[in-house]
Amino acid sequence: MRRAQDGDRDAYRQLLGDLAPLLRAFLRRWATGPDDLDDLQQDALMAVHRIRHTYDPSRPLEPWLFAVTRRVAIDRLRRRRRRAHLEVAVETSPDSWPASHAESGDVEQRLAAALADLPPRQREAFELLNLAGLSVAAGAARAGTTPGALRVRAHRAYAALRARFGGRA
Repeated sequence: MRRAQDGDRDAYRQLLGDLAPLLRAFLRRWATGPDDLDDLQQDALMAVHRIRHTYDPSRPLEPWLFAVTRRVAIDRLRRRRRRAHLEVAVETSPDSWPASHAESGDVEQRLAAALADLPPRQREAFELLNLAGLSVAAGAARAGTTPGALRVRAHRAYAALRARFGGRA
């Protein structure tokens, strides 16, 4: 790891190759399937890459490595739990919805009407962040406001749209 920290690419490539099987074995108990295990291993290797500068070469590598890897696995588990409580089971899949729902443009028309009913600044914030796909900083610059003000406007737009379409506000 010391040579990798000093910029030796070959040593770093070798280190990652040596660490991958160790990480995979450690992460097996955290994974829900082979694809999840691959993702966890990749996330752990990315975390090691991002924070390799924090490793102290005078100390053993394994405790540092497994602490980083454990943190990655715990973070993934927390994200999974947060998402699970937000997911809602539906009785029918979108594939079985009536064609009028999916292709008539009804959704687009309802969204366009809802956006038209928003105050101009909220509509602008929504359009910049969601339709144009700009970052908050770029959207704020284009709107001539601060990033914080743009976030507030967007939040209010989201709340109004959720209320209109029956979601949580």
